[in-house]
Amino acid sequence: MAVTLKDIADALGMSISTVSRALSNKGRISEETRALVFEQARKMGYAVKTPTGKRVPANIGIVFSKRLHSLTQDPFYSTVMVGVEQECNKYNYQVIFLTIDDDDAGRLWGLYNERRIDGLIMVGGDIKQQLVQQVLDNKIPLVLIDNRFDDLDVDCVVTDNRGGVQKSMKYLYELGHRRIGFIGGPLSHSSLNERFCTYREFLDEAGIRSSDRWVWIHEAPGPQTEKGYEGIKALAKDGLEITALITDNDNTAIGVLRGCAEQGIKVPEDLSIVGFDNTAMAEHVSPALTTVHIHKMEMGAFAARRLHEIMSGINPVPIVITLSTELIHRQSARSLTV
Repeated sequence: MAVTLKDIADALGMSISTVSRALSNKGRISEETRALVFEQARKMGYAVKTPTGKRVPANIGIVFSKRLHSLTQDPFYSTVMVGVEQECNKYNYQVIFLTIDDDDAGRLWGLYNERRIDGLIMVGGDIKQQLVQQVLDNKIPLVLIDNRFDDLDVDCVVTDNRGGVQKSMKYLYELGHRRIGFIGGPLSHSSLNERFCTYREFLDEAGIRSSDRWVWIHEAPGPQTEKGYEGIKALAKDGLEITALITDNDNTAIGVLRGCAEQGIKVPEDLSIVGFDNTAMAEHVSPALTTVHIHKMEMGAFAARRLHEIMSGINPVPIVITLSTELIHRQSARSLTV
C-alpha cells in the first residue's frame, strides 16, 4: 500500500500541512522537524525530495485491457498517454505500462509485488469492476480514465459523452435529417454504451421511430475501422434507408467512408457522417470528418495530476472529472435542403 502524507503525519503526530512543507523544503520549518519528517518518510517508503531537491522516483502503473490490442496504433488512447507522461514527468514519476487479460489480473499483482507501485491509472472501459474493487480494497491510489462505476467510490476522468452525442444529433436534426443511423460497439465499453444510449434517447425525445436497419453494433473486440466498413455494408445491403449517420469514434467513421466509396455512396451528398474523438486523421480523410472533439491530452494530464494529489494525501475524497466536448464542423455532413 502506498504511503501518503497523512500516514507520515499520523506516525509523527503532526499536521499534514507541516509534513507537506517539510518534504517540499518550503515554509518555516525547523531543521530538526524537517529531518524528522524526512527520516520517517524514508522509513515508510514514501517518494520524497532529498534536501538537495532531487526526488526519489515513484513508480506509476498504467494498466490497459488486452482488448485494446495496440496502444501505439490507437489514436485516442495514445494521445491520452502523452498527457499522462508529460504530467508524470513534472513529478519525476517513472511510468510502467501493463496490459492484462479480462479475467486474469495476475500480471498486475505480480508487478505490484516485484516492484514498488505507488499508484495506478487504469485506462478504458474494458477494465472490469472486480479488478477496480480489488485495487481499492488494497488501498492503492487509483484513477480511472474513460471509465467509471456508479457504485464505486473511485476517482476518474471521463468525457461528457452524452453532451457530445446530443450536439451531433442536434446538428444533424437542424440540417433536416430525421433518418439518422448509428454504427459502433462494443457496448460493453462504458463510454461507447453511453454514446449509443444517448443516440436512442435523442430519437425518442424527437418522436422519431427508428428501425433496426438504421443501427449496426459489433460486440467483438477488433479494429474499429473494420467495424465501420462492415457496418455500412450491412446497412446498405438492401438499400440505404438513412440520410445521416453518427459513429461512436473516428476510426469507425473512417471505415464507413471506405465502405461508402466502394459501394458508390457519396458523402455527404447521399449520406452525412459525424464521428467522435477528433483524432488526427479526421481532418485528413476525404471528405474531412465532422466530429466531436475530446480533450485527450488534458484527460491524461488531469488523471496524472489527480493521482499525484491522492498519493500526497491532498483532498482524499474521490472525485469525477468530466471534460466537455466540442462539435468540429467539416465537410462530411450537409443540409438536406441544399
